[in-house]
Formats: sequence, C-alpha cells, structure tokens
Amino acid sequence: MKNKVQNYILLKSLFLKEDKLVLGISGGADSVCLMHILLSLNYDFELAHCNFNLRGKESEEDESFVKELAEKYQLKIHVKQFDTEGYATENKISTQMAARDLRYAWFNDLLLTQNAKHIAIAHHANDDVETFFINLIRGSGIKGLLGISEKTNSIVRPLMAVSRTEIENYLDENKLSYRNDSSNASVKYLRNKIRHELMPLLTDMNPSIQQTIVEQMKVLEGVSKVYNQKIKEVKEEIVEQKEGIIKLSIAHLLLLNPLNTYLYELLSPYGFTTIDAIAKSLKGQSGKQFFSNTHSLLVDREFVFISKLYVEKNELIAIEEKTKEIKSPLQLNFSETATIDWIKDINFAQLDFEKLQFPLTLRKWKEGDKFMPLGMQTFKKLSDFFIDNKFSVLDKNKQWILCSGADIVWVVGCRIDERYKLQSKTKKVYIAQLLK
Repeated sequence: MKNKVQNYILLKSLFLKEDKLVLGISGGADSVCLMHILLSLNYDFELAHCNFNLRGKESEEDESFVKELAEKYQLKIHVKQFDTEGYATENKISTQMAARDLRYAWFNDLLLTQNAKHIAIAHHANDDVETFFINLIRGSGIKGLLGISEKTNSIVRPLMAVSRTEIENYLDENKLSYRNDSSNASVKYLRNKIRHELMPLLTDMNPSIQQTIVEQMKVLEGVSKVYNQKIKEVKEEIVEQKEGIIKLSIAHLLLLNPLNTYLYELLSPYGFTTIDAIAKSLKGQSGKQFFSNTHSLLVDREFVFISKLYVEKNELIAIEEKTKEIKSPLQLNFSETATIDWIKDINFAQLDFEKLQFPLTLRKWKEGDKFMPLGMQTFKKLSDFFIDNKFSVLDKNKQWILCSGADIVWVVGCRIDERYKLQSKTKKVYIAQLLK
C-alpha cells in the first residue's frame, strides 16, 4: 500500500519530496495510517491536532494520544483547543460546520507560521463515495457528484486511491494503534447513516459498489468538463454586469434548452434554489422578485436583474443638537431657523424643533418599523410604504431613517412623519438636508 500511495502522489503531482507538509492528525485510523506512510517515505512534515472539546474525556484522551505519537516518532506537533459549540452558536451554523471552519482556518495559519507548502488530510476512497451520496441527497448539481478532489489549493489528500479496508489492513500489518471516535458510530449524522446503513445495503445488491461509484465519478468528471465549457460560453454571451448589477436577457434565456439546467448554473452562484419558480416567472407578469440569503432577483419586462443585498453594519449614528453635518454613512446637513419657509423637496426634512428629542438617531430601517407618512392620520409599516412607492430591493436595503426617540421622523430622502410636520404655531424649525 505504501507504493500505491507513493505512485498516487506522483501521478496526481500532489507535492514534491522537498515540500514541507502540515499533516492534520486526529489520532484515528486514517490519519495515523497517513502519518506512518509519509514517515516511511521520508517526507518532511509536522503534525497538527485539533481538540474541538466536543466529547469530554475522549477529546482529552485523543490529544494525549497524538502527543505521545509525536514523541514516539520524534515529530513536531501543534495542538489547538477550540470552543466549537460557542463558535457554532455565535455564527448560527452546525457543530460540524463550525469544526470544519475552525480546523482549516488554523491549518492555513500554520502554513504561514511554519513555512509549509501543503496541508495533508487523510480522506480516502470511502470518504469520496460517501460524499457523492451526501451531495446527491442534498442536491448539488453535477459538481457535487464529482466527489472529493485530491488537491484543493494547498490541501492535498494522498490516500484518495485507497479504501478503508486497505487502511485497516495496513494498520494491522504494522501493529499500529489508533483512537476510535465514538461519534462515528452514531447514525444521527448523515455521513454515518450512509456509511453504516446505505452502503451495506448497496453492497448486498452490488459487492463492487464502491469501485462502481468511483468509476462513475471519473466518467462524470469528463462530462463536467464539456458541460462547464458550454456554461462558460453561455455566460459570456448573455450575462452583463455593470456597477454591481447582473443583467440577463429574458429573450436569450428562453432560447436555452433545457432552461432549468442553464438557470441553475447561472443563478446558483448567487444562492438561488427556486429554479422552477424563476423559470415560470420568465413567461409571466413582470415585477416578480426572488431572494437568496445574499442577493435579490427581479424579473422585469426584458431582463432579469440580480443585485447583492445591501448589508450595512448595525450602525446607529447619534445626531446631537449642535451637530451641523455628517459625511458618513450619508452626507447630511442640519440647521435651525425661526422662519417657516415651506420647501417642497424630498431631500429636505423640515421638522418642528420643540417636538424633537435629542440626540436624534440615524439608522437603517428594519422589519416592523412603522411611521405616520405626511398627509396621513394612521400608521403605516415601512415595508408597505416601500411597496406602495415601488421601491426596488436595492433601494429598500439602502434606506436610512432619522428617529427621535422611538419615533421615525424622516424616511431619509422620501417622506417625513405627519406628527413632526410644521404648523402655524411652530416656533422653531429644524432642517435636515440630504446632499446628493
């Protein structure tokens, strides 16, 4: 097996003999096997172990095990402990995703600090097949069905040509001990469910299912190259981009066949998944809007417009009574006068000074905000106000509001609040001007 791994490294040009590596080691069978093989092949590498603090005493025992392993083989080792659950909660992601993010961020740091060239990971052929089914179940397009790449940027996977059975046999033959992660037996994780339930069932139907899937992924890899070239040509032909707005001609889109396949490739990079609904909207009434977590899509008469959702930091700008101007995030001037001089310009807000509570605050609008638009005697949700005034998604996400206490006094550049308008008895006028 050692020669098989060496040949694979050379065949795929994973790394050179003189390259320094950082080997991610959990203490499990796969990483211990990779460590022993690289050591026997005289590669230059250091170990890196992540303690995610997810399994209590087991996590501590894993850390002790890899430290003893490093000492036994006289290898330099780096160990880092993480508050994985805290990170997952803070970033609203799964524990598994949090562990992955933390692991690779640290590994990349080690590449720089240790002057290494590659991160070696012990993924193998079984992982590749399991990933194929994970992506198939979740839906990922043709790209997801290609499995795990043997090389991704600085990450290399020298064991991709060998199976879990070969790894276990190698460990037995060389009398190598390793740690068993108890969580690997739990079928609450999708990968484990595929490993322990789906694969045995498929193996009963086809004893060579592992090799069959690997061979099919190789076929798909070739298909993918042809497919991607065609998608690239279509993108160059019909996609326009200007000032951050992506524009696609509806007439050109409707000539594509199969439409949904092309739409998936054109729109999925922006997070859109409701492809059927978008495809149907191209032949329907204009004005239909769709949203992903990062972008908005508007189906207009002749074009589809895609724009990034405008996300600001949760800024709250205080406007003191003595403040005369601010230049960021908007350029606003502030003044006071005792003269009532009606200005009919939406970029001016003339407010009754005595009704204001300083400091005023300038902030982005949020769902649930409401005010009493000038000329009305009832409250209106800002979201409804935007619809009535035909705000685009981009306009809504850029909108700022000026507040006095909890009240909105000015939807900046649009409308003031009825309660704060000037009246004949107004003694002092407060003027806010939006400079274009």
